[in-house]
Amino acid sequence: MKSNIGVPFFSDFNADLQIEWQMSRAEKYCFIHLLQHLKPETSIEIGTFMGGSLQVISKFSKQVYSIDISEAPKKFLEDKFSNVQFRVGESHALIPQVLKEIDANNQKLEFILVDGDHTTKAVQRDLKAILDYPHKHPVTIILHDSFNPQCRKGIKSIDYSKYPHVNYVELDYIGGSYWHNETFREMWGGFAMITIDPKHHHETRVTASLNQMYKRVFWGSVHIFKDPLQFLVPFKQRLFKKLNLSQRITMYENFDK
Repeated sequence: MKSNIGVPFFSDFNADLQIEWQMSRAEKYCFIHLLQHLKPETSIEIGTFMGGSLQVISKFSKQVYSIDISEAPKKFLEDKFSNVQFRVGESHALIPQVLKEIDANNQKLEFILVDGDHTTKAVQRDLKAILDYPHKHPVTIILHDSFNPQCRKGIKSIDYSKYPHVNYVELDYIGGSYWHNETFREMWGGFAMITIDPKHHHETRVTASLNQMYKRVFWGSVHIFKDPLQFLVPFKQRLFKKLNLSQRITMYENFDK
């Protein structure tokens, strides 16, 4: 599923064109400028794939932790980024471990990109693992594909009133769109932003500045038929594996083969 939706884009940032970066032009511009502004001491990326966004995080961070379900990113990228430590496994289980490790090393976590498993349950678990941790410093969180109904539902499912240290939640910091390739009217892209401030102690309202557009796009999308059938995905995966047929998920897990 090669993507050229973000090419060409013009920036002083010298992106490696050999690394696939599955973000739109607007997302790339935003991502580069945001990281350039934040200059995080320590960052976490959840879902690395071929390293498109990792190259930006690595450039502007002193230390980065990459979390991915597959060993492929580590094998493919370890020699490219000297300031990145790779962790392989289920993200919701690894996130608390990495957060504790960062604190134990007296590192200052300031940025997290959430771009892993895009199911509602997985997004919810990743986000809860992040928010449940007692952060010592302000943290900016970007969640990619907030325009996707499953991801959006996962972000919205969190009861933010339980997290007084959350001081900003915007589902549409950058808007998404229908995906441009052979998929029929699938909704992808977009950045949600959540910021954490340990000194903040008030309930924060969740905003969605493009919600009217989202609703209109949703009712013209494939998701009104596709998403209610998500419970069939495990059966499809087992069937495809038995028949030795390729699945989209294998692209992310075995792209180095």
